[in-house]
Amino acid sequence: MSKSILSDKILIIDSNIDYCKHIQELFKQHGILVYISTSCDEAINVAQDKIPDCILIDYMLPFAGAIQFTQKIKEDNLLKNTSVIYLTSNDTKKAYINALDAGGDAFILKGTDKDIIVARVKAFLRQKRLLQDNALYLNMLKQDIESASKLQKTILSYGNSDIPRNDIDTYHYAPNEVSGDYSGIKHTQGDWYATLLADVSGHGVAASMLTILIKSFFDSNSIEDNKSVMPADFIKKLNLLFIEEKFDRGLFATILYAIYNNKTGEFICSSAGNPEPVFYSHNENKVEQIDIKGPLIGITEDSQYCNYSINLKRNDMIFMFTDGAYEIFNDKDEMFGEEKLIDLFTTLTNKDINTISTTIVSSLKKYSENNTLQDDITMVTLRRTE
Repeated sequence: MSKSILSDKILIIDSNIDYCKHIQELFKQHGILVYISTSCDEAINVAQDKIPDCILIDYMLPFAGAIQFTQKIKEDNLLKNTSVIYLTSNDTKKAYINALDAGGDAFILKGTDKDIIVARVKAFLRQKRLLQDNALYLNMLKQDIESASKLQKTILSYGNSDIPRNDIDTYHYAPNEVSGDYSGIKHTQGDWYATLLADVSGHGVAASMLTILIKSFFDSNSIEDNKSVMPADFIKKLNLLFIEEKFDRGLFATILYAIYNNKTGEFICSSAGNPEPVFYSHNENKVEQIDIKGPLIGITEDSQYCNYSINLKRNDMIFMFTDGAYEIFNDKDEMFGEEKLIDLFTTLTNKDINTISTTIVSSLKKYSENNTLQDDITMVTLRRTE
């Protein structure tokens, strides 16, 4: 007889002690431990003390005792997942409905063949073990995700966060423990700095691990022969890595990569499916999107990417973001949208750079139902100050 069967416990509640002992002997033959109670008050104490895996109770206990007992069991945090099976001679429709509405899980007529009674109870015991196994697994998974979250935040937080002669603000929001978004800024050589935005499909652990891979690739491949790697070349090389590693095709990424000369103001960027960045010209008081497009990372090895160059003058700005910054829906299932995001940014170009992202996020929360944001959001705003 297996060890798991010997550990099963049931509680039988019936005012007829002889019937209780009959059930006890029946299940004893199958290696199942049976506790006996002849009243509801006593049964509550036994249940809380022994924590049975299944409870069999006589539906006809006095003063609707079976219904009251079931309600108390289902309100108890330790016992609420315990199956409650009614044993009864009353097979009326009303009895069935009352029992199940109170939280009961099944009805067995007392005259049912004893082997069928045992088989049905064993089925509920298997269900209880399955629930326990799932709860254990989910708890382990939760702990793993919490650990992954701490590791990811530690790894991704390392790097430059400022560029001389410029104001720069990086905003990142993750609704879950782990994130599929990443942004990084680093000094490459001379007056050149590199900026990367990445948005990996999904929000789970696999997506978070890919952000770490992308960050590692960024750290080791932004410079070649002591020179800054051109954005299109960087993205093409990253795409080939995804293809060569044969990641699941459901795991792809959008990338915006740029290099910026903080002395001359030259800004060169390339995109792999990321929303087009926004350029604000202070002298012309004009906002426009930079027309740079490219296929997603990880789809095909033949993907081609191009560079776009622009020069920033004093008080000019670049606004970069992932699609989570505008794929926000209201209670009418209407999306906030990229156009509305850009219009909002246009009204904020004279604001302090740190105020821009906080104002945008506040507007997004106000637009969304229940004031919540469901997707990762990354925004990087750069203003040239000299």
